[in-house]
Amino acid sequence: MSKAKLSAEAKAWILYDGGNSAFATTVIAAFFPIFFNDFWASGLEAEVKTAYLGWGLTISNLVLLFTSPFIGAITDVSRTTKILFTGFGAISIISVAVLYFIPAGSWLQALVFFGIANYCFAAGNTLYDKMLVQVSDETNIARISSYGFAFGYLGGGLLFLVNAAMTIKPEFFGLSSVADAVRWSFLSVSLWWTLFLIPILLKIQDKGVSLPGSHFKLAYLKVFNTLKTVSTKKNVFIFLLAFFLYIDGVHTIMAMAADFALNLGLPSSDVIIALILVQFVAFPTTLLWSKFAYRFGDKNTLLFTISLYLIVIAYSAFLSNAIEFYILAAMVGAIQGGIQSISRSYYATLIPQDESGEYFGFYNMFGRAGAFMGPALVAIFVTFFQDTRYGLIPIAALFIMGAIILLKVKSNHESLQS
Repeated sequence: MSKAKLSAEAKAWILYDGGNSAFATTVIAAFFPIFFNDFWASGLEAEVKTAYLGWGLTISNLVLLFTSPFIGAITDVSRTTKILFTGFGAISIISVAVLYFIPAGSWLQALVFFGIANYCFAAGNTLYDKMLVQVSDETNIARISSYGFAFGYLGGGLLFLVNAAMTIKPEFFGLSSVADAVRWSFLSVSLWWTLFLIPILLKIQDKGVSLPGSHFKLAYLKVFNTLKTVSTKKNVFIFLLAFFLYIDGVHTIMAMAADFALNLGLPSSDVIIALILVQFVAFPTTLLWSKFAYRFGDKNTLLFTISLYLIVIAYSAFLSNAIEFYILAAMVGAIQGGIQSISRSYYATLIPQDESGEYFGFYNMFGRAGAFMGPALVAIFVTFFQDTRYGLIPIAALFIMGAIILLKVKSNHESLQS
């Protein structure tokens, strides 16, 4: 049976991932940790740099943990999804652009604006994932979800390729130094992100109604009512706990891999090449994982990807040169998109379809905001042991605990058979 054509709304939704993923790639995974290490915090000890970066991510994501459910709830009762989504995107875009102007040695200013950008990026993605329900149905939600992640890797990877070329050959782009190239890369992310924001603003309209009364009060009540409902649905709640743990490990690796490599003594040019490799390996493999899941099941696919991540972590402990780091990058790229896209589509099969908007709000709370624990644990372990390799221990623990809990989740057909 041929696949149905995607709607204009779905295409606009997919396109946006190619824009905001530039922030995840160029800023979070690559240039911010590199530039923070070499430029803004150049006078600090290596362990202190890693700890400060870890705490910066922790604070940003911890604030999100307590606010994201209310963000989703407010949009449910006030029909403001598109307005808030646009606002968060705009603030994040502006904050990234501000990084261009922050002088050397100003590590605190850099962390503050990075934290604001990271928070608004994640808060906006809470509403972006909510829009997935609007642009899809049960027959194509997994397909559209995978396309979004895959195009995100492609779009983010293409801009990152240009940004990397700017740092490798700054004179070719009329720039005087690598530092100038990195600063201009932050501006390019802002522009790229803005361009990919336009289609989603033009094509997707808010659905639902604006309820009378205080929207903040209604949102407050809605959050706690939904929390009670989620906790009574054992299968969904168990999955969310598992997801909270293992996706925290994924986010921690994404956010701190470059810093880890730099502290091993690898030059920033090798780190940049490895991160490019991640993007272009992830694009096709994300699509392949959806076919793997169709054959072997979503839960089995997730358990398999978690086991592969544990191999990646073990391998990371013995890195000593650029070639080994490239191999590591290819391994991460081959797994990363799969665990993200299959988690989202598997969750969609577990929740009540007529309440999917509310349940995806909590999915994003556990997933996006759950990233506060990994960086905090890394910062604690590195500070205590004075060795960046010890930061791998809590990351491995997150994956192991997540897998153990995930084993207890029953898919819908398993629940019917039991």
